[in-house]
Amino acid sequence: MPIIFVTSAGPGSGKTGVAAAVARHYAYQGVPTKLIRFTGEGNAQTDAAFFASQFFVPGSPGQPQDPASYTSPASRDLDVVEGSPGDVPEGARVVLVSAGTPGETPEGLQPAVQVVTRVARQDLGTMPATQGDTPVCAIVEDRTLAGFSVEDVKRALFAEVLVDVEPQDTTCDHLVVAPIGSDAGQPYFRRFQRAAVVARYDKTDMHLAALRGEPVVLVLTGGRNPSEYTYDASRAAGVPLLLSRTDTENTIIALEGIFDETRFEGQAKLDRMAELIESANPFDALAIETAAAQGA
Repeated sequence: MPIIFVTSAGPGSGKTGVAAAVARHYAYQGVPTKLIRFTGEGNAQTDAAFFASQFFVPGSPGQPQDPASYTSPASRDLDVVEGSPGDVPEGARVVLVSAGTPGETPEGLQPAVQVVTRVARQDLGTMPATQGDTPVCAIVEDRTLAGFSVEDVKRALFAEVLVDVEPQDTTCDHLVVAPIGSDAGQPYFRRFQRAAVVARYDKTDMHLAALRGEPVVLVLTGGRNPSEYTYDASRAAGVPLLLSRTDTENTIIALEGIFDETRFEGQAKLDRMAELIESANPFDALAIETAAAQGA
């Protein structure tokens, strides 16, 4: 079985998400599949741990692998490998990932297909079908894929954890500031699915309204502890409660760039990337036989 090697000319293009979605596609088609992260640039350790946690690729290593010691899979198995352009295993079918527009092919690389991520919706109609001799598949910009995690919020704010609860879905699609008035609080919060809500520490009515809106995380500002009602409601709702040491304005400033610095992680992102990759369909160009085609 050939290897699929997912790479890009630089970090931040979305190759981790593409690799995971491609592996899921073939695993769901009955092909025994592993997801492997080579050592190299970026967050190799985090990517490898994420790959190993996926149920559809049992046995995938939880540590980055040395390209020099990599061995090909058994004849009926498939390895989907993420790595740098200079580490392509012999015989691999290469998926080149770029962001926004088709990128130039790194020297010596012969991609089977190029996947362009974060394509603006208005640009889909002008996306070329090929880049040179390489087929091009486009992934449209998507709010879920740009979402951030509770861990991203903690890091950006150096936040104190007041209530440590494992969220139901670690991806936040919206950053929401609590309104001034409480009357419209709950309807306002319910407009935003998978939100991180920011409210001042002493606005207990807003905390309770926000928690009834089922956010992913509630961030309090002002550096002081809230009412016990907020603690109790956060625990009851199963929503993490964080405390920012600065006021609301400076907290939002600290979070402004969070959508540009997120990682690919969480079930919501994987489900959405899988949906988009199926629509883009790089699989014809890869020409990997499924279990049915192999006569399994």
